[in-house]
Amino acid sequence: MDTQLQIHKRKIYLFTGLSLVLSLLIAGNMLLLLGGIIFHNELCLFNTRTEFIYYKNLQARLKYGLEMKNWQSVQLQSRYGYALTGTFIPSSIPSNKTVIFLHGISATQNMGLHYEDMYLSNGYNLLIYDARGHGESGGPCTSWGYYEKYDLDQWVDWLLTKNPQSVIGVHGVSMGAATALMHAALNEPAKRVKFYIADSAYSDFTTLISEKIINLTHSEYPLWVYILIRYASFIAYWQSGFLYEEISPVRELAHVTTPILYLHGAADPVVPVEMSRTLYEATKGYRELYIFPNTRHGRAIIERKNEYQNTIVRFLNLINSK
Repeated sequence: MDTQLQIHKRKIYLFTGLSLVLSLLIAGNMLLLLGGIIFHNELCLFNTRTEFIYYKNLQARLKYGLEMKNWQSVQLQSRYGYALTGTFIPSSIPSNKTVIFLHGISATQNMGLHYEDMYLSNGYNLLIYDARGHGESGGPCTSWGYYEKYDLDQWVDWLLTKNPQSVIGVHGVSMGAATALMHAALNEPAKRVKFYIADSAYSDFTTLISEKIINLTHSEYPLWVYILIRYASFIAYWQSGFLYEEISPVRELAHVTTPILYLHGAADPVVPVEMSRTLYEATKGYRELYIFPNTRHGRAIIERKNEYQNTIVRFLNLINSK
């Protein structure tokens, strides 16, 4: 029969053990929370205004167009409370057709100037703008397409206010492509956008970043990666009201019937080309997929310019003939 002392010792050991387990759980959660904060800030806050040098070099071209040509600087107020800055570049021959260009992460509207000649020479105006959290636009952080799709919708509003007869297309690269595809679901009821061109789009954000971390760390036990991303997603929701899981262009395509042209480089080290194949297969409406051999992420316009432009022009001619 246990003595009072033995019973008392067992209670102490049990209490100590439970306290230790609870302390470890709290400490583990605090570390994961800290990791989630750092990860989210690096992914969505700190790396969005660096701007790749080959986009920055186009700043003089943009300045010249605004000062010497008939280019129009435009600023909108996002429904989420920040300014959006863009530029409307009209075709030399008056046209009601306009393509809205969406740049990728860490770039600015300057990136769109790589596509200027192609669209203007085919009778389209071009609207370029700095995405949320990029360039001269405001916004607390990038949301990789979640809030950006609503900002895009406001630029569509602006074009239709400027000219109610506008024929509008959207061309996005990387994050801009994912934004365009997520907007396609918003566009479906009214069909205000006639076509989308998605260059190097990711099909699902959490899948993309999970695979990137696992590949970079060569992790054989990826559970910690999924837990870290869950915590980072919680931080995103706490700070800005969106979850990483909500950034999934492939889920948005279930009922989209607007024509979509998918473009991707076969040698893309950032977004796997399989993601464009997944998006293509998930699309219910008219779609095309063109893969550029030996081409890196979002670089087809530079590395295979003629092939890139010819692919897009053929697609535009087909869409315009319908």
